[in-house]
Amino acid sequence: MEFSIPDELAMFVESVRRFREKELMPLEQDFLLAGRFDAATRTALENRARRQGFWALDVPEEYGGQGMGVLASCLVAEELFKHPAMFEFGGSPEPVLYHGTEDQKARFLYPVVKEDRRCCYAFTEPGGGSDVAALRTTAVRDGDDWVINGTKTFISHAERADFVILFATIDPAKGARGVTCFLVDKGTPGFELSRPIPTMGDDWEPHELTFTDCVVPDANRLGEVGGGWKLATSQLTHGRLKIAAYQLGIARRCVDIAVEWAKRRVTWGKPIATRQAVQWMLADSVTELEAARMLTYRAAWLADEGEDCENEAFMAKLYATEMAQRVTDRCLQILGGLGYSKELPIQSFYRQVRVWRIGHGTAEIHRWMIARNLLGLSARD
Repeated sequence: MEFSIPDELAMFVESVRRFREKELMPLEQDFLLAGRFDAATRTALENRARRQGFWALDVPEEYGGQGMGVLASCLVAEELFKHPAMFEFGGSPEPVLYHGTEDQKARFLYPVVKEDRRCCYAFTEPGGGSDVAALRTTAVRDGDDWVINGTKTFISHAERADFVILFATIDPAKGARGVTCFLVDKGTPGFELSRPIPTMGDDWEPHELTFTDCVVPDANRLGEVGGGWKLATSQLTHGRLKIAAYQLGIARRCVDIAVEWAKRRVTWGKPIATRQAVQWMLADSVTELEAARMLTYRAAWLADEGEDCENEAFMAKLYATEMAQRVTDRCLQILGGLGYSKELPIQSFYRQVRVWRIGHGTAEIHRWMIARNLLGLSARD
């Protein structure tokens, strides 16, 4: 069995590390105090990343990207998320856009790759997210158009998006078989960013979106009528792997900070690194981190091999997010009051990791799906 990262990919990740050290780390203290990057700072960072070739990394070459694959995107995400700003390289559209018609690709996909446009993904609603049957945003056919009504919530990147990848139902009674995907341009009458939603995490303020008699042409329907859930599941699988990779970077950075502090902090004449309680917290943390890494890397490798890795993605995301919650808590405890202060990023990571146990399916949903797959049960059982 081969566990090494290919040399070429390892060299690329090293270049990403240098970008993080040079471009992101000098801004960390300002970020921690403000709790965010302003739009100008984030845009400037993106522009520098683009000039250095860190753009559209995981986009297939046929669509104008570098075609680096799922494992590569996970390794890059892991490295970047050692900084608390949740900064990612751009030019990578939501994968569902690869399923568009040639006209849709020309209007929506390629402009995202070129960075002429941005998009966001809108599935979650006030009354449900993982429960497809609870989807209440409706799309009613009216000739060559669709009339959309409903509300979406906790939508990331909505304020910067030029269009929304929206999931609505043609009939709530049909459950998953009624879910259909639409591409809705910002500025379409009836579509509104109704309010931002302040959260406990730094630099993450999702939005609520409302659609009131919003008319969308059938030319903006992505995929088949009733085929939206199938598109979403593929999207969510790759998204879960990237979320798992985020946790690896977060946990690694926190462990590194805690190890360094434990060696320097002296109590009763000895470094706390000599205390068994501290040693066990660090030992448990690094062991769980490496276990999460193996789950994530293997699932990403399966994805790159064209294998079905949905269940592996469930397991990787479930374990990695809960691992990161435990690790950030332990590391904060080792640093005591300093870990709780905004002088260090652990407190920011501690708050950030909490949302990843919710997004892209809760931990409880992941356990349910893993058990269903193991037992051969359907959603109705």
